[in-house]
Amino acid sequence: MSNGPSDTLPRAEALVRTLLMQRSGEEWFMMAADMFSAARTLMEASLREEGLQPGTAEWKLRLLERTSGDEISPAVRRRLIERWRASDAARAANEAP
Repeated sequence: MSNGPSDTLPRAEALVRTLLMQRSGEEWFMMAADMFSAARTLMEASLREEGLQPGTAEWKLRLLERTSGDEISPAVRRRLIERWRASDAARAANEAP
């Protein structure tokens, strides 16, 4: 499983690999979904520490950057940002006294 030095016994590593390979497609999917959920929770905690408010355009943009990186084309990214900022502006206008 690893390419570098390891403190794991080769037979233990082989056993873990065997057990992982026996998992069904559904189990692999659930494992990946759980890992993504844990990563997203950490990202959201980091954004809160930076003082960002959940649901704002800046929050959504930063979360998109951390989860998708360069996978989103610049054109799609611009459209999303415009939509999110318009939504923020509309929300602010509705909340104004």
